Amino acid sequence: MGLRVDIFRSDYRSTLNLFDGVDCLTITNAEGPFAPAPNAPAALLVSGAFGEPIIVPSEIPANMAGPMFGGSYAATSDSRFGAAMKAVTGKSIYGALPIHDRVEDWATYRSMSD
Repeated sequence: MGLRVDIFRSDYRSTLNLFDGVDCLTITNAEGPFAPAPNAPAALLVSGAFGEPIIVPSEIPANMAGPMFGGSYAATSDSRFGAAMKAVTGKSIYGALPIHDRVEDWATYRSMSD
């Protein structure tokens, strides 16, 4: 069970984003009454590289580089979201969090970094 959050993104959609085609997520490590569903896949609230809260997919396909920021954000007005951020990262931010759902094939990713 978890908490539902809405996705906010520009009109540009990328198939490299795992959450492309859905408009909300289920944060499974936050208290809430919802189960993940095809229209609200499972995601996790985690501490980012500098300790800031970010959202990542609960599962990353094998042989994929990522996750990295995909240009989308998630938010909800539910106060349990702030409580979950505080529990996971020690920080509570009011506003939308970046979604790190972009993945790339490792071979493509390595060729770009050479």
